[in-house]
Amino acid sequence: MKRLALLALFATSLHAQTQIRPEITKQQAATIVRIAVPRPETTLPLDAIEAPFFGPLTRDLAASGVFAIAPIPPNIPPNADLAKAAGADFVLALRITPDAQDDIVEARLVDPTGATQFGRRYRGTPAALSRMAHMLANDLVREMTGKTGIFLSQIAFASNRSGYYEIWLMDWDGSNQRQITNHRALAILPSWSPDNDRMVYTLFSGGRSEMYIINRRGGGRIHVQTGVGLNVSATFSPMSNDIAFVGSIAGNPDIYVVRDDSTNLRRLTTSYSIESTPEWSPNGRQISFTSGRSGTPQIYLMDAEGTNVQRLSFEGEWNDDATWSPSGEEVAYTSRVNGRFQIRIANVITRQSRIIAGEGSNEQPAWSPDGRWIAFQSNRSGRCQIFRMRTDGTDPSQLTFAGENKEPDWSKKSE
Repeated sequence: MKRLALLALFATSLHAQTQIRPEITKQQAATIVRIAVPRPETTLPLDAIEAPFFGPLTRDLAASGVFAIAPIPPNIPPNADLAKAAGADFVLALRITPDAQDDIVEARLVDPTGATQFGRRYRGTPAALSRMAHMLANDLVREMTGKTGIFLSQIAFASNRSGYYEIWLMDWDGSNQRQITNHRALAILPSWSPDNDRMVYTLFSGGRSEMYIINRRGGGRIHVQTGVGLNVSATFSPMSNDIAFVGSIAGNPDIYVVRDDSTNLRRLTTSYSIESTPEWSPNGRQISFTSGRSGTPQIYLMDAEGTNVQRLSFEGEWNDDATWSPSGEEVAYTSRVNGRFQIRIANVITRQSRIIAGEGSNEQPAWSPDGRWIAFQSNRSGRCQIFRMRTDGTDPSQLTFAGENKEPDWSKKSE
């Protein structure tokens, strides 16, 4: 068991033993790059590499927004001839070689002239093949754009598949789902810290709601004690050790901030209406929240000290669950339109908004670290499940299937 726990840690320390500096043109970096990706050359059986490595790699590249995978003509080796025959900008030549207890993955990006524009070598156990696929996809995106991909990012969520709602994690594509709390109670509303190492969440147990912090491996649990009631919808500041949350005194929910060591509690809102779901802006200077002060739940913004309150949402009968894009330019939130909940995205400056259309009831949006995707919960397949889609509403994909799953939160960076 200890060896299994170390597999992912080992894979994170993989280094490229061969590094070739690319000469990618600006035109290629600014447009979709056609890439041919033949199956790896290997002595391993096909089923040993298809699901754990080749499938994740090609899915990552196809979803990157950078690459388009070109159809591969038969009986041509992965070289310049294949690039020309496929009409591709590059061929990704792959080799997987078993060595003792490990697998060695070698990757080369070959252009139609036969020049190698990119080269990497990864080493890890067979159980780490999926992680190596994500690492390779990230490296390829970085070489083309200068920015890392999101393929090592993770999504936290609440699931009842074990009999109780507990906190779970999964990779960005829905793979590698695992439970990280075991309260046998109601653990919900996970929220990532800015360094991706911790999460804060709410536990309902014994008639009380409390905030807890755990690391992403499920250890190091800390009880954040506030001295007020409710203690829900907690979210880390991106710039400090502060946590914004919904607390209550005499039953009135307001927005509070407390440090992660349970000190320096302060109250930010004092309205008689219900205030809920705070979320920090990426620069830590503002907090969005939901308030009923106008008569219906709407999205408001305020400075991090609780001053300069402004209403953001004016369209939709009911708006809640706001979350900031990584750029800080937009806010996504749940909006009820004609009796059905949908995901709405609003520009913070212009206040213009758009609905991301979708079947069923769609709630609890969470941005990917690169701002290209949104995870959300939906009942479109019958029960509440986690889905992912692009921010224009295209390419929806269901990520969870067992039990009921809700309240996704995407890690803040891609590792």
